[in-house]
Amino acid sequence: MKIFVRVYLAGEKGLSDQIFLDLGSANLSCFVEASKSPMLQLLDFAEAISIGPHQPEKLPRILDIYEVLADLLPDIDTLFPDGVGSCVKIEFHDFLRRWSNTVRVTFHEFKNAIASNTSINPFAGGGIHHPTKYVMNYIQFLTDYSETLNSLLKDLEGADSSSLLPDMSPAAEEESTSCSGNSSHMAIHFGSITSILEANLYEKSKLYKDASLQHFFLMNNIHYMSQKVKNSELRLVFGDKWIRKHNWKFQQHAMDYERATWSSVLSLLKDDSNSSSASISKNLLKERFRSFYIAFEEVYKTQTAWLIPNVQLREDLRISTSLQVLQAYLTFVGRHRNHKSEKHIKYSPDVLQNYLLDFFEGSQKSLPNPNRQ
Repeated sequence: MKIFVRVYLAGEKGLSDQIFLDLGSANLSCFVEASKSPMLQLLDFAEAISIGPHQPEKLPRILDIYEVLADLLPDIDTLFPDGVGSCVKIEFHDFLRRWSNTVRVTFHEFKNAIASNTSINPFAGGGIHHPTKYVMNYIQFLTDYSETLNSLLKDLEGADSSSLLPDMSPAAEEESTSCSGNSSHMAIHFGSITSILEANLYEKSKLYKDASLQHFFLMNNIHYMSQKVKNSELRLVFGDKWIRKHNWKFQQHAMDYERATWSSVLSLLKDDSNSSSASISKNLLKERFRSFYIAFEEVYKTQTAWLIPNVQLREDLRISTSLQVLQAYLTFVGRHRNHKSEKHIKYSPDVLQNYLLDFFEGSQKSLPNPNRQ
């Protein structure tokens, strides 16, 4: 398009000026008549693209075309001035407005696609869901069009934008308007996209029957979103406040996961408030150890299959889990050191800690049945 306008049409205009120099206004008429047909044919071709399905994956290409057209606007105004050239000029301006609406509609369809993305089965292992990666990489790519999107999306603010957005909860709407220290139109709409994504993730988390896996899944995905913003150009769009809020969110889900997983297991290592270490029977003590080991082995078998792709997050959660489990285990063993038999101890603290390092690798394992240690 640029070559057609700036090389072909500009060359035709120069040639027309030379040949028909003495004809005055007829000079321009000759140029307009000669160039109008191929110019309108190009616009008709682009029009056919604009009225097709507004598929979100086409948005970058649509933005590329819009930027080319907007960049050529001064050239068109110069080549086709008011008067005899106004028909082409007006058509080009009208077409650019229609194309800008194509950008807005396609952007809106992207939001709808996120909101309507459903699953009937939970995502295996509680890892990072594919739509989370797609959406965050998609909006990161769109930052290359920041100036254009800020210009085009501002019109949605003046209209009844609530009718253009998928339904969101009040909390999600509040989230979408507080995503950035700067109040750019792109930041507001990117905020609504991540809010829609989060709402979708919360719905998908309900597919898990295990409450601890629900929190584990949300921790993984919100952590991915936070890191994607923090370590890319998106940080300038969303701002540090958004990052801090989402860091808090995934950390909260990590704590909720630990409570849901380990509260019942570690309660087996707590003595009744009305009993002392001296009064507990050896049979009861043996049963406490046995029950704890069975519960630990079940968690081990289940959660070695769960996956935390991010190495740092995986290590942090292992450390936090190890501190809780080992502290409770060592306290219980130490409190009853005068009453326990070595036969009661199936796993030493060091062995227990090593087993905890197998968690979250995405490869299910079962503990062997070793001789009592």
